[in-house]
Amino acid sequence: MGERAFFKVQYGKELKTAKGTEVDAAKIFLGQANIPTDRALVFPNYNLAVRARASDTHLYQQLVDGFTLNIDNGYFQALPMLMSMLLKGDITASLVTTGQSDYLWTFSPSWTATNSQDSFTFEVGDDVQAYLLKYVMAKRITIAGGMGQNQAVKLSAECFADSIAPTTFTGALTLPAVEPMVANQAKLYIDTTWAGKGSTQKTGLLRDFSLEIISGLHPKFHGNGLTFDAHGETYIDAMLRLTLEGNSVADGYYDGFQARTPYAIRLKIPGSQIGSGTTYSLIVDLWGRFEEMAPLGSEADGDNLHTALFHGLYDTTGAAMLACTVTTNSNAV
Repeated sequence: MGERAFFKVQYGKELKTAKGTEVDAAKIFLGQANIPTDRALVFPNYNLAVRARASDTHLYQQLVDGFTLNIDNGYFQALPMLMSMLLKGDITASLVTTGQSDYLWTFSPSWTATNSQDSFTFEVGDDVQAYLLKYVMAKRITIAGGMGQNQAVKLSAECFADSIAPTTFTGALTLPAVEPMVANQAKLYIDTTWAGKGSTQKTGLLRDFSLEIISGLHPKFHGNGLTFDAHGETYIDAMLRLTLEGNSVADGYYDGFQARTPYAIRLKIPGSQIGSGTTYSLIVDLWGRFEEMAPLGSEADGDNLHTALFHGLYDTTGAAMLACTVTTNSNAV
């Protein structure tokens, strides 16, 4: 009998020139993953001259749609993998701090050309059986957290893959040391130009957030077998749900919502451990407008709160809608 205590998720980055070719796992992911079905058997309706419609099953296609990665206790070292299967990006700088090196990862997709996201091989299972998924890429990622709820930032990725096959775990991998992403550390910045993004922090305003980034990635079939042989890319989208303190600042953004005023919003989650030697952070910048805003939209402990949905738009001046950076001590996905 498989035991939940021995459940494990491991992964390795596939070569960009050989997506879908499995690789050995190189790292352990400390969150959860599911094993969805990768096939829907067809029961063909033939004329059998008996009181039964089918006498066999056929397999026409294999596709994993709905492979999810979830972790309620988000940590910075998981972000390079999660973001690189969603958006184009890589290490853009090596920063030296006391005692160790930091690495700045920049995820800024091209808005006019094909992007080059990474694909991964995952190994998921327990002490009885491991299962292998290839050509894993993310359709969307959600980053969420609530202030005053004694919680970490929650990370979730919805992915696709080409198939599922029994396998054995790659051995000799060590558990990662982690820097937690603490929800109470989240900071909100709101400015009026893309060039000025991240300049104006709004204190005493943010109560909780949920950021969803949609990659536009999807599998493509070209008659080369039961599994897809390539992936496509369509529109990138982003939405940020916010709960705001019901104060005069929030009322000002309600005026902006009614006036259709565009804003550059930065969500920043810095590291919290003192003396770790690394300046950890996740920074997501988003240009757009409030699509919805409800004054008195919710209540907590007798406080009235505004609820809002901010929707990303392409800024023709800044030539961008979304940008993301991650600083961590990890130099590989």
